[in-house]
Amino acid sequence: MKNVFIKKNWEEENILFYLHFQDGEAIRQIEIKENEKLFLSSDTPQIGDSFLYDQSLDELDLQESDFITENEFDKIWNNQ
Repeated sequence: MKNVFIKKNWEEENILFYLHFQDGEAIRQIEIKENEKLFLSSDTPQIGDSFLYDQSLDELDLQESDFITENEFDKIWNNQ
């Protein structure tokens, strides 16, 4: 089982995304907007207009700096 953790800023909408992929599929996601944090997962794939990322990891235009550690992801995830 391969786990990959991503931190990516979507500049057009001013949203910071944290994504946890397991075997190429997103299983946890955090969206940080101006005054809101959303926590999405396989168990809760939708909150309002936000959905758990459903494309493959390969679809993202990632730079080396977008990859983070599990610790960094969990620090935000566990602060719900």
